[in-house]
Amino acid sequence: MSDLEQLQKLPPLHGQERIAALEKLTGMTVQDNDGSDIAAIVVSCVFLGITLVFMIYTWVNRNYRPIRAKSVKMCTMIYLSSVIWVVGDFQMNGVVRIEGVWKNCRAWVVWVRILFSYIFSGLMMLRFLALDRIFNRGKPYKGKAMYVPAILLTILLLTYCLTCQLVANESISIYVDYFQICNVNDTFRYASIGLMWVPWTVSLVLAVRLRNIEGSFNENYETMAVMALAYMLLIKTTVVQAAHPYFIFNRAFRQSETILDAIAASMIVWIILGHPVYQCMFHHKEYEKRWVNKLRFDGQVDKYVAGFKAGGDEITPYSQIHESEYNSKKDPLETLRVLTQNDQTVTSDLVERPENAYRDPNAEFAPAEMFSDLSIDSEQQYDRRII
Repeated sequence: MSDLEQLQKLPPLHGQERIAALEKLTGMTVQDNDGSDIAAIVVSCVFLGITLVFMIYTWVNRNYRPIRAKSVKMCTMIYLSSVIWVVGDFQMNGVVRIEGVWKNCRAWVVWVRILFSYIFSGLMMLRFLALDRIFNRGKPYKGKAMYVPAILLTILLLTYCLTCQLVANESISIYVDYFQICNVNDTFRYASIGLMWVPWTVSLVLAVRLRNIEGSFNENYETMAVMALAYMLLIKTTVVQAAHPYFIFNRAFRQSETILDAIAASMIVWIILGHPVYQCMFHHKEYEKRWVNKLRFDGQVDKYVAGFKAGGDEITPYSQIHESEYNSKKDPLETLRVLTQNDQTVTSDLVERPENAYRDPNAEFAPAEMFSDLSIDSEQQYDRRII
């Protein structure tokens, strides 16, 4: 009979007797959850609540074209997965007292904390994959290209979680009534941490590929910022879990672990959506006008256009134009002329244009007032900066 099985047959300890037994087991000073950990829950909920308001505003203004180009649905799934992941943190990090529904250790650890942290990282990986396919490979992100990676990721995650569900509790996480704690198996702990590095390593490779993309709206900087934040969080979690497995008995450790997860997850959503949402709030018309004009000038129209055409919010390219043929190195007026030929929809929605529309010598110019805020001098390079 294992030590754990023997402990399960003993009556539970209480008060100082329990604390003394835990200190003997862990070799450290045990700071029990005396109710003060509610502060970590409140701070985490405040950050997630602010992000919820942010996401509601984003959905209300989802038809604002700079916001639609960020894929609101995927960002919403990223946010929701972060909320569930942090709720799993509450249980796994010990900031709630392990009683009542919280005693179902394996369900909380596997199906809430682990699964949704994987979903969060997996969705970020899919986003980087989409940007790589669009901007590096010049291919559309739709159909099989969009669904096959998502389906494979879903199958892998469910396979892992179902495997964890089928093995013995002692091999994953089990409630030890003698101590009133959830005991997480070390092998499972280290395996889960190791697997967490897989999607973020793939994302890092994609981020490196995206570092020089010619996206019109700083997708490369956004990607690098997200990766820097994600790796700081990943390294922090790995070090704490590997070097200090009893961190849940230290108040500062368990509270900071929980709060930092909530802050980092919220910040990643803000990094992706923050700029267009800010512009929507304070420079709505002006920014959208500059946004459309810059899109045309950079030759990136077809990399963003499908979501506008169909009323959806996927970033789906359909590139009929080679950017090397029409780019900002040419005479600015000539570039602008080519990019605006046969265009009657600057002030409404972008629409996909026929393959030869940009090459039609008889095509009419777009209305001049549509570009009244652009200062273009044929003797100088067009200022490509955007607010």
